Amino acid sequence: MERRTASEQREAVIDAAIQEFAAQGYRAARTAAIARRAGISQPYVYALFADKKALFLACHERVIRRLSAALVAAGEDAGSVEEGLARADRAYRELLRAQPAHLMFQLQAHAAAGDPEIRDAVRQGFIATVDAACRAIGAPLRVILDHVARGLLLGVALAVDLPAEYRPAIPEDEESPPGDARPDHALHKHRFGGSA
Repeated sequence: MERRTASEQREAVIDAAIQEFAAQGYRAARTAAIARRAGISQPYVYALFADKKALFLACHERVIRRLSAALVAAGEDAGSVEEGLARADRAYRELLRAQPAHLMFQLQAHAAAGDPEIRDAVRQGFIATVDAACRAIGAPLRVILDHVARGLLLGVALAVDLPAEYRPAIPEDEESPPGDARPDHALHKHRFGGSA
């Protein structure tokens, strides 16, 4: 088996930790479980990260960076603000499909915001992501916030498996394929230990 570099190990631990924090939350997640997911020893987790909070914050940075990059890429080269917003909405839904654990992690980060350091990171990440989307799409802050609010509601609706009539109206809903391709199926399998 090929040995991973320290950088590759760090990335593997973050990947594993996102999954574990998404499933268990900040308080209940255990570094021993994260180490098992990453295929390393628990002491090595602490060689890479000072403590569980430092690992959680690194996971948050990864999740927010991917979300921000997806929204910025969607907005770039759009022919209009409307097109940029529609592309950003699609990018967000595609991210939910591809990375259901990222959605659950975001919700867990909001739940952990009682901790001042986590709250500060979540607040700063939110502001930076919204500002980046404003610049890339060319839309006013209020318009971007309306789309973000709809996206957050969609995330909550998918996380708790609300019926379709309680989800925010997004035109793409009419085109969504049935079965496992829907984000809620991926989230449901993720929450209960499936391989989504």
